[in-house]
Amino acid sequence: MGFIRKILIFITGYAWLLLLLGPGLIAMSVYSGWKADGDHAFTAREKLTTVTGKVMEASEVTVKRKRRSTKHYFQINVQPDAGGDVQKLRIDQTTPKAVVSAMIDEKVTALVDKSDNDVVYEVTVNGQALIAYETTKQRLVAEAASSAKSMSGAGMWIFAIFLTLIGAAGVWSNRKLRAADEEAQAAAA
Repeated sequence: MGFIRKILIFITGYAWLLLLLGPGLIAMSVYSGWKADGDHAFTAREKLTTVTGKVMEASEVTVKRKRRSTKHYFQINVQPDAGGDVQKLRIDQTTPKAVVSAMIDEKVTALVDKSDNDVVYEVTVNGQALIAYETTKQRLVAEAASSAKSMSGAGMWIFAIFLTLIGAAGVWSNRKLRAADEEAQAAAA
């Protein structure tokens, strides 16, 4: 009986993780809903950084992650007019390849979010918008709404509450098992 008790103490010793995971999932659900509401899904035009220069090259980038989905995007390398290092700017994969290819060897003016991996919101060539700010804004709002929809379903809330209850029961069981183990050790001594 003592060996089984030790195993149960070990297993229930990790119940606090479940106790934290449940409220964490609820917090993610609330955050994704907050981000989808209002103007939290995108950066305001006046907070974006302007990068002006010649596009040296463009490439398609694929980032593979171990457990998450693979991420695809275009990257343009812009040599700023003011000099300095080449800026590597990200363009969403939904942008047509022909539009990205048309930027090569052209002088562009791009609105970039430096706080979000240099994501491009708008690109203009010779005063003509190849990628419009409003299009990027609508895409980001749609992505946030999709994320909020998947995170705020009843199933997610039920799962989070279930994890919290299992975690609380595990912490309670761990305390009871430890108390019983200490009594058994005291009686044996």
